[in-house]
Amino acid sequence: MHSNITKEMDFRFPPIVLIKSNNKPEEAIGPKEGKGGCVMSFIAQTIAKRKTTCFGRENITCGGISSGFGWGDGFKDEDALDFQASFLSCGVDSAPDLEEYETRLGYMKKHTAEMFREGERIFTDFETAKENIKNRPIYDTEDYVIFKGLENLEDGEIPLSVIFTVNAVELTALIQLNTSFRTKDTYILTPQASACQAIGNFTFKQAESDDPKPILGPIDFAGKNKMKHFIPSEYMQLSMPWKLFLKLEKVSEKSVLQTDLWKKFKQQ
Repeated sequence: MHSNITKEMDFRFPPIVLIKSNNKPEEAIGPKEGKGGCVMSFIAQTIAKRKTTCFGRENITCGGISSGFGWGDGFKDEDALDFQASFLSCGVDSAPDLEEYETRLGYMKKHTAEMFREGERIFTDFETAKENIKNRPIYDTEDYVIFKGLENLEDGEIPLSVIFTVNAVELTALIQLNTSFRTKDTYILTPQASACQAIGNFTFKQAESDDPKPILGPIDFAGKNKMKHFIPSEYMQLSMPWKLFLKLEKVSEKSVLQTDLWKKFKQQ
């Protein structure tokens, strides 16, 4: 697909798209069946190397990814939810059942157990973490999530999320495009979400709005850590539903991107 924004901004990392399907593309890379873990290292390869990546329900072992990709809430019971709430807050210091939490850590590899013992500390305490987890947007559709370059979008494919990977100057330009036609309210959202959720279910939720907003991420260091081998850590993702992307495409045709001032920054 031709993108005017991409042409005008000449990104180091052109935008990618998220598509859901019941069919798995043969050329896609992804985790082996039965192997879980964080998906962001694969998505980073789509961003940096333009490789199509695909994830199926059978590859997911993380409740956060399940909700992020629109495959339910990801928890088989309340204990599983409590375990993630403990991890996302202060680990052993937040666990309501310390003995049960430590038992689960005993089945993990040493470095993983150490991370879970300390906690990711996205939330200040167990109760705040659990409430936020319960308030995630939940969907349950299709069996596969596919990431590909926007330039590889085929006729008839409608992405659920368009994802820009940008430095500070590029982010400034996109924010200006996004705010140039608005007159009130919040213009950009930064939910306390994991990297996969920011580009996934939180962006899906915005598609339901008559006035969708872009989502800025990742704001979790675990997600950024998985991407750093392919994308410099100072880069951020700005994701948006398809209809907002099309709006910005139209806006971009007569915008700051045609000014000499932008061209000066673009050349730096």
